[in-house]
Amino acid sequence: MKHEKSYSELTKSCAMNKKKRENYMQNLMIDMIITEALLKRKQQKLVTEIDHALDQKNKAQFMKLTCELNQVNQAFGN
Repeated sequence: MKHEKSYSELTKSCAMNKKKRENYMQNLMIDMIITEALLKRKQQKLVTEIDHALDQKNKAQFMKLTCELNQVNQAFGN
């Protein structure tokens, strides 16, 4: 004999699956927002440090920091 779910069981299962999908999407969005904020902060910090290296005429530090900034920009999609 085949066990078939009742209408209420199917409805409950559907609602639970929908809630799981919504939670997953919400967590994904939160993760994306946090990642974007961290990358923007890293960009700002590097630009400030690059400006300081230029003011100090420190070519080695400037080159290192601009390389880092380029890597962050690639990760950020710029």
